[in-house]
Formats: sequence, structure tokens, C-alpha cells
Amino acid sequence: MSRWLDSDHVNLGFSGNGRGEEPMAKFIASIDMCAFVMDYDHNAPSAEHLLNTHERMFKIVREAHPDIPVIMITKPDIEKDPENAEARRAAIYRTYENAVNSGDKNVYFIDGKTMFGRKDRDACTVDGCHPNDLGFYRMAEAIYPVVKASLEKN
Repeated sequence: MSRWLDSDHVNLGFSGNGRGEEPMAKFIASIDMCAFVMDYDHNAPSAEHLLNTHERMFKIVREAHPDIPVIMITKPDIEKDPENAEARRAAIYRTYENAVNSGDKNVYFIDGKTMFGRKDRDACTVDGCHPNDLGFYRMAEAIYPVVKASLEKN
């Protein structure tokens, strides 16, 4: 995506450890950025954890960056446990809805279940969880138009 957008990016991948904790949210909020893709669904241990951390993390970043686009994403690999995936999605969507209902016009939601597409979804991960090249490419194809449009809007 950074090539498509001709822009720099910072990927804060924490190998399963970035879970929306307040100190990490404050660190992320301290970074100079023009957009924030908020994607830690996989790292959160449960839907309940997301309910307890997601909106707080969003608010910390939003307070530091009141005008940037914030794109919230849910995990794409929903096949293993659809009920749990839906509960997690609902927790993240709640943050999005609350932001919109509070008047935030620069917040976006991407439903992870659409990111791998409809065909060959099972070919998008190496182990049913971690995306492979095809999975990352399809994720980029889904996220790119939202990021591009949000940056053009600003």
C-alpha cells in the first residue's frame, strides 16, 4: 500500500503482543502520522478484551490526532470460529459507531470478513491465521481504497 500511495509507513507488528494497552496507545499517539490503521483484533485475547480496550485506545490516538483518518479493521480469518469472530467484530464496530455518533467524520470501518474475498479464502493464510502473500495482497486491495479516499478528503 505504501508503494501504491507513494508514502512512508510504520508497521507496528508486535507478534501477538500489541493488545491495545494504554501505554502502547500513548506511544502510538506520540508518533507523527497522517492516518492510523487500527488493527489489533488478532492480538486481543477475547472479544471482552476488545470491549475493554478498543475504544479507549481510539480515544487516546484521536485526542493526539483530532484530524487524521482512523481506519478500524477486524480480522479476516473468520472461518475457524465464526461466533467468536462476530463478537470481536461487534466490539470494534461499537467503537466505530460511537465515534460516528459523537460527530467524528474521519473514522472508517473495514469488515475483515470481506478482506480475503469470496474465492479461495482458505488459500490466504499459511495456517488458517497468518496471512501469506495472497492474503496480504487481498488485505491491501481492501484497505487501500479507504486509506486513499480518506487522505484525499483531508
